[in-house]
Amino acid sequence: MSGKLQHLLGRFRTVESVELAAVVATDGLLIESVASPEVDVDAVCAVASNGLAMAEALGREIDKGGAIQTLLEYENGIVLIEPISGDAMLLLLAGAREDLGYVRFLVAKHRDDMLDALSAI
Repeated sequence: MSGKLQHLLGRFRTVESVELAAVVATDGLLIESVASPEVDVDAVCAVASNGLAMAEALGREIDKGGAIQTLLEYENGIVLIEPISGDAMLLLLAGAREDLGYVRFLVAKHRDDMLDALSAI
């Protein structure tokens, strides 16, 4: 896989609470990831693609357009899903809700670089 994409995903993992940073095909297949050893990456990626599909369907139903970013907040963390191309999405899993602002900042900062790295594969 792309060393550049791996490097970019590693930037998200520098945030202590980020347990998984992955680029996932919209069908749920893993393209590239960096994760804590305890994360079942393939299972999380497969389920997360359904989350993006749900957000897209809701956007169409309420006539608000396509999903820009989907954020799920849980008692013990967050899941952030952001489409980065028509075929792929960024998936972040973090154990602390307090890091949400910084994680969203990193996503915005590195989005174009991730698209470029993905295009190079």
